[in-house]
Amino acid sequence: MDPLVILHHIPKTGGVAMSQVARANYRPDEFLSLEREVADIQAATADIGDYLRKTREFYGSLPPERKARLRCVAGYGASVVIPSVTDRPVRAFCMLRDPVEYVVSFYLFQVWRRETLGARSPYIEAMRERDWQLKDVYRELGGADQPSSYLHKLFGLLFNGQTRHLLFGELDSSLIPFRADEGLDEYRDRAFALLEETYVVGAQDRFSESIRLFADSFGWRRVFVPRANAGRLRGGRREADIDEETRALIRSYNGIDAELHAHYSQRLEGQPGVGRLTDLRGRVWRGARRGRSRLGRARRGAVGRIRPIRT
Repeated sequence: MDPLVILHHIPKTGGVAMSQVARANYRPDEFLSLEREVADIQAATADIGDYLRKTREFYGSLPPERKARLRCVAGYGASVVIPSVTDRPVRAFCMLRDPVEYVVSFYLFQVWRRETLGARSPYIEAMRERDWQLKDVYRELGGADQPSSYLHKLFGLLFNGQTRHLLFGELDSSLIPFRADEGLDEYRDRAFALLEETYVVGAQDRFSESIRLFADSFGWRRVFVPRANAGRLRGGRREADIDEETRALIRSYNGIDAELHAHYSQRLEGQPGVGRLTDLRGRVWRGARRGRSRLGRARRGAVGRIRPIRT
């Protein structure tokens, strides 16, 4: 039996673009976007643990016949689906990102949502209530061995957040200490073991090569690089405006994420990728040209077969 493919969308790692490619390779009834189905859950909570638990409950509530038709499940909470699949094998895939870029992108996105869209952002609201800059999140919350406060739960994604996302289906990842480097070997080893056993892993900085890897792994025929999200400028701020002290703190408190990303990015070095003029667009263009050519020949043949009508 073919495995169920799980697209684990870790926020700010190119998951929207990955989802576009995956969706192009399955029929509508074979593809389930958890982000669309549980958007109301995501809007109602900033607690990633609460969101993922409710996502697991939603998947469990699907009718058996709906699950049987699925070939790919995609979304932020897709990792929690893995233990629930008992009728067939599971193969998951995800993209990892340099943790400094990941954290800065997440932060600027929250600022943009708050200032440009007027949307609520509990992250930015909590920081402004305390007159915090991004670096203050690490100064004030870093070092906790048992991060159980509301603020620790809220800002957990900024402390090895990609690892927390990966391990949620394995353990209560909110309990991962907010330490800089020491005492995190258990979580690093579990994350590596999970990725090696269950996942095909790409790297956001090698996006084209990652798409090719996924296509080869899952037998995709429609492979392409979607248009990049031009999100370098968020809310009047640029990623380059984040000072080096802040970047150093991010690196210090995201050691597992840095190690995971470096490992899988290096694996992709020198591997073939997907051209910017995409395979899919090329096939569509060639198919359309062949279709027009056949239509033209059919029309010419029809004209040649016309006979006068006798009266």
